[in-house]
Amino acid sequence: MSKRQTFIDRDIFAELLSEVETARGAAYQDVETVYGDMSRLVVAWLADASPETISQTYNDLGWGGNANARAMHEVAKHWMAKNRAQPDGE
Repeated sequence: MSKRQTFIDRDIFAELLSEVETARGAAYQDVETVYGDMSRLVVAWLADASPETISQTYNDLGWGGNANARAMHEVAKHWMAKNRAQPDGE
């Protein structure tokens, strides 16, 4: 794995978010909500996408190496099963 900083690192995400503005030109105030929403969407995509799609996306972006797409897919599905709110709000 690269030693570069990762987008999903909470501190890196907050730093990057502080460098962009809302649609109205203000600074983002609620970093926790934006970070939580991003996290859930990433997990949902990984759970929904096939390992083949995940690998293809990784390779299409030119990151090289071999991402363990199956592990990412399976752990995302596991997280969704444990943490996703039920339709009735439970």
